[in-house]
Amino acid sequence: MLYGIIFSSLELPDYPTIYDYLLLSLRKKDVIATFNWDPLLLQAYRRVYKITSKLPKLLFLHGNVAVGVCEQCKRVGFIKDKCSKCGKQLKRSRLLYPIKKKNYHLDPFIKSQWDAIQHYLKYAYSFTVFGYSAPKSDVSAIELLKQAWGSPGERNLEQIQIIDIKEDEELREAWDDFIHTHHYETHKSFFESSLAKYPRRINEAYWAMFMECEFVDTHEFREGLSFEELKEQVQNLVQYEEDE
Repeated sequence: MLYGIIFSSLELPDYPTIYDYLLLSLRKKDVIATFNWDPLLLQAYRRVYKITSKLPKLLFLHGNVAVGVCEQCKRVGFIKDKCSKCGKQLKRSRLLYPIKKKNYHLDPFIKSQWDAIQHYLKYAYSFTVFGYSAPKSDVSAIELLKQAWGSPGERNLEQIQIIDIKEDEELREAWDDFIHTHHYETHKSFFESSLAKYPRRINEAYWAMFMECEFVDTHEFREGLSFEELKEQVQNLVQYEEDE
């Protein structure tokens, strides 16, 4: 469990990071699914919750050192919390190691996370791949994602966005089984992406641009904002959002 101890000790700096921007760029109807064990996304979630409670659902496809589980009551929370139903201390979620055959279905918590991401992908209008290279060794993970998303021919209106430092051609080839013709974009940083250009409105922006052929004004997140500046910008957007 040395890996778990190392990851548990990680902490975010006291200024906004990509984790904070990412969480605030999405809404309650959205989801972030991560393969990372580290607690940084959850740390960011806790502090940006003070800005708005309308945040995306979090899924941990390989487990997480900061996630606790009550297997009896099927409740999930922060590792230091107690079960909201029975009151017992939550137990650490299982961590899946980087081996070829991970058997996602064997652990109830991990299975629930994969069931959820498959549901979200099935009904998604867009999805963003952020720093995940789709390694050929991770056959089972890619297959589960493909089953949920369907063939490119079935997703001929949807849009895919990839944020990665690799070149466009390499990324296009890696995700070819998901992409319908030209319905994708690649960016080398978060702040170049549509998440940063149209925070909390990405699907609306995509629909207006690609389906209605309209010009869309950006209201982007600028790099280097303080939490107070982020709060002002996000709360201005939240006030126009319907309850979700």
